[in-house]
Amino acid sequence: MWSPLNLFSLETWALLGSIVTLAWYYIHRKWQYHKELNIPHDPPSLLQIGNVRQLFDKNTGFQYDNMMKKKHGPIWGSYTFLQPSITIHDPDMLRQIFIKEFHAFPARQRTLIKLNGKELNEGLTAVEGNQWKRIRSSLTPTFSTSKLRQMVYIMDRCVDNAAAALDRRIKSSDGVFNSKTIFSRLSLDIICSSAFSTEVNSQDDSVQEPEIAKQAKKLFSGTFFSPLIFLCFIFPPFEKVIEYFNISLFGKGAVQYFKALTHHVINSRESDSEMKSKRVDLMQLMLNGEISEEKAKSETVEKGMDRNEIVGNSILMILAGYENTGNTMSFVAYNMAQHPEIQRKLQKEIDDTYEKRGKFDYDSVSEMKYLDMCVNETLRIYNPIIRNARICDKQVTINGFTIPKGMQINVPTFGLSHDPDYWDEPELFKPDRMEDMSQIDSMVYQPFGGGPRNCIAMRFALMEVKISIAKLLHQFNLEPTEDTPKPPLKLEFGVSVRAAVNYNLRAIRRNQE
Repeated sequence: MWSPLNLFSLETWALLGSIVTLAWYYIHRKWQYHKELNIPHDPPSLLQIGNVRQLFDKNTGFQYDNMMKKKHGPIWGSYTFLQPSITIHDPDMLRQIFIKEFHAFPARQRTLIKLNGKELNEGLTAVEGNQWKRIRSSLTPTFSTSKLRQMVYIMDRCVDNAAAALDRRIKSSDGVFNSKTIFSRLSLDIICSSAFSTEVNSQDDSVQEPEIAKQAKKLFSGTFFSPLIFLCFIFPPFEKVIEYFNISLFGKGAVQYFKALTHHVINSRESDSEMKSKRVDLMQLMLNGEISEEKAKSETVEKGMDRNEIVGNSILMILAGYENTGNTMSFVAYNMAQHPEIQRKLQKEIDDTYEKRGKFDYDSVSEMKYLDMCVNETLRIYNPIIRNARICDKQVTINGFTIPKGMQINVPTFGLSHDPDYWDEPELFKPDRMEDMSQIDSMVYQPFGGGPRNCIAMRFALMEVKISIAKLLHQFNLEPTEDTPKPPLKLEFGVSVRAAVNYNLRAIRRNQE
C-alpha cells in the first residue's frame, strides 16, 4: 500500500525532521528577544511575517500604532520576521532621540534602503555617516530663503498652466477634474522647472500625455508588497543581491528614463558655458561642487558630490516633487471642496492679501496665516509618512529605558498625528488647531520628519503648496462631485502614502458667481 513515507527512506525523513525542528527552534529563540527584555509586544508568527502584516493591513494599518499604544503603552516591541525593533510613542523620548542623542541615532534604517537601483541608492534618504553629511551640506544652500525667492516666479508660471488646464476642464467637462492628475503634474512641472530649469508643461491635456508624466506614474506603479521585499524581510542579506544586480523597487524602466533625462540636462549645461554661468538651480549647484569618485570615498571630504550621487539625488527630488508634494496639494484641494465655509474664509485672506500686494510672491504667501493653518492641518490628517525610524549606534538610556546597540527605533509619525491624547477629534479637519504652532509639539506633528535628518526640501515643498493653492483659490471655487468620497479619505500604502480612491473634484470660475 502506498504511503507518503515511501517517498524517502527513514534516514531522509529523520534528517528533514531534524532540519525543520532546528529551524523552528532558531526562529523561536529569535522571537524571545523582547520577552527576555520584558518589552511588551504582540506574539509574532510565520503567517504575520513576525508582526509585519499587522502594520500594513489595508483595513487597520493606519490605526495600528495607536492600537498598540492603547494595548501596550508608549513603548512596545515588534518583529520584522526575525529582526526585533522597538516603537516609541513618547514625545519626550523621541525629542532626545532626534536631537539630544542624535549622535547615537544617526541613521534612519539599515534595511530595505538599497532597493531603488544604483543611482537612487546614493540618494540622501538612503545614505548615512560621512556620505550623508557631505551630500546634505552640498544640497542645503539650494533651499535658502534667497534661492526660494528666485524660484517663486517659476512656480507662479507653472500654476498659471494648471489654471489653464482647469479652464479647459470647465469647457469640456463642467469643471470636473482628477485631483491627483492635476496636482501631481503641477508639482512635476514645478520641480523640473525650478530645480533643473527644464520646461516640461505636463499639464497640457490638449495633446497626448507627455512622456515625462507617463514615466513619473510608472515610478510609483510598484508595490511595497513584492516578492523581493518579502525575501529581504525573511533573509536580510538578500538585499545585497538586489543591490548587486541593480534591481529597483520602482516601476520598470522609469528610473532609466529619469536617469537619461538627468544626464541630458547635465550634458546641456557642460556644452553651454553661458547657461552654466547663469543657472542658480539645484542641478547647477550640484555640478559646481562636483568631485571625483575617489574624493567621494574619502572620509575627510566635507562637501561635494560625485556624478552618480548628483544623478541619484536629482531623481530623488523629482520623485518627492511628483508624489508627496502632489498628493499634499490634492489633499488640501479635497479639504477645501469638502469644507466650503473654510474655503471661503481662506479665499478672503487670499483676496485681501492680493489686493494689498498685487501679486503672489514669497512675502505675500508667507504672510497668509490661515493658508498656513489649512496646509498644516492637511499634513496632519494625511501625513505623508506612516512611520519614521532611527538606528541606535551605541547603547543609550533615555528616561530610564535602555536601548540596545543596533536596535531600530520606530517612530509612529502617522499614529502621533492622529492620537486622541494629543488632538481633539483627530479625524476632523480643523485648521484652527494650527493657529499657534509654538503650542504644537514638533515630535507629535512631524510630516517632514524631525531633527537633523528632517526633509531637506521642506521649505521648498511648503512654498510650492502654498503658492499653488493661493493662486488657484483666487481664481476658482472647488466643489466635490457626486461621487467624491466623504471625509476622511481612506488611504493606502504602496511605494508612498496615497488616497485609496482616485477621486474627482469640480472647479468653478469665481467670476461666474
